[in-house]
Amino acid sequence: MMRKVISDLWKGQLHNAAHTPFGQPLGRKASYIHIARDDLQRLDFFTSAQFLRTPHNQLPLFRLRTQATSYISTHLHLNNTHTYTSYAERYCPSCLPLKILGNEAHTLLHCPHSSPLAQPAIHTLMLNLRRFDLWTWATYKDTQKVAMLLGSIPPKLDRQHEKAWVLLVSPACTQLINSIQSHSRLTQLPVLPSTSLPATI
Repeated sequence: MMRKVISDLWKGQLHNAAHTPFGQPLGRKASYIHIARDDLQRLDFFTSAQFLRTPHNQLPLFRLRTQATSYISTHLHLNNTHTYTSYAERYCPSCLPLKILGNEAHTLLHCPHSSPLAQPAIHTLMLNLRRFDLWTWATYKDTQKVAMLLGSIPPKLDRQHEKAWVLLVSPACTQLINSIQSHSRLTQLPVLPSTSLPATI
């Protein structure tokens, strides 16, 4: 009983933290909550989310969901000169000089450089959405698509099918994260030390 009461209070706090004024970027905390939204519908927060209760190695998914990576721009507090960058100015380095927020949705769904890597995982999700008689992939919002690519349960999935869903899609989701990470390492430009210009005589 007490666990449910505490879980409900926790849900209320997270719901309030996820609220973002219209037209403003989600921000770090709100972005995390939007990704985890459907996982946060479980009755007991003292039980792990379903994607963590599988035999697969879910550390890559967990690190990305908790924004503990170096290959998603919005996860980085510091820029190449080691100064703090506000969340709204953490642009996708692959799309510069266009100033596009390099968040999870852009990286996985829209970036012309990294989003093609998501196609195998999206194909797996589409097959399983049909298998469980759920909505087609195109009908979901970007935040819901990102959440599913990162291991979340899709909306309206019967509770009895949650474990089966995770077992079917987790390998593809984990492979996606590994591919994004490898791609980032291959394309990342080295950070050159700053040098001062020689004094003119």
